[in-house]
Amino acid sequence: MKKILLLALLAVTVLGLSACSQDDNVLKVGMDLRWPPFETVDEDGNATGISVDLAMELGKYLDREVEIVDLEFGSLITALETNQIDIIIGSMSITDERAEKINFSDPYFYFPLITVLNKDFYDMYMPETREDLFGITEEVSYVGPKSFVSLTIPAAEATNPVILEVNDSNAAILEVVAGTSDAFIISASSAAGYQAANPDTTVILWDPITSSPIGMGLRQADTELLADVNAFIAMLGDDGGVYEMLAEKYDDVIAEALPGQGL
Repeated sequence: MKKILLLALLAVTVLGLSACSQDDNVLKVGMDLRWPPFETVDEDGNATGISVDLAMELGKYLDREVEIVDLEFGSLITALETNQIDIIIGSMSITDERAEKINFSDPYFYFPLITVLNKDFYDMYMPETREDLFGITEEVSYVGPKSFVSLTIPAAEATNPVILEVNDSNAAILEVVAGTSDAFIISASSAAGYQAANPDTTVILWDPITSSPIGMGLRQADTELLADVNAFIAMLGDDGGVYEMLAEKYDDVIAEALPGQGL
């Protein structure tokens, strides 16, 4: 009887170790699937987009299965710190504040950030450059989601900013459309989509506020994974590599919102 119990216990232990081993080989990638064409879902609800494809290519490079974990952008760093995910690949700008909590990979994209303005605000002040906008001496209300550079940049550089933090980008653009906020700084592709959906109430200030470096986020202890990720990023621009594949697949999609532009 004891021998049977020991064999059963051994079997359970082996199965448990096997399951752990399988789980260890899954790379859980966190992103917010509300940001087409980078992070979104298709008509069947499946994760798709530039960042999803990039994550899948990283999985191939690491020889690990990839699981996409859909989370609100503002919760990604907490999810990483609490081991809910292994890496963030979610169009996250590299900032000093975030780098105090997590490690960033080398940049793999640079996003131009432009501004969606309320049309009445634009008609009043007619800003055409970032200097015009940030130089307005009257109060200017800047809106954006928590932890976005939409708020940190004007807070540091605008002459007289009023900062309004909201839950997400949909709430932010509604503030601008309603005229309760004046400006929303966001990536060019997102800005173009928001303005196209609200042509009578919004205007785009095309002069870039900045070019934001985008990195993959990892736990500070995961130095070996960080080295592997940076080696992967270093290969993205190789002839016939991942950048070329992504450009071929997505340049036409990007050009629909930003004529003449591509990845």
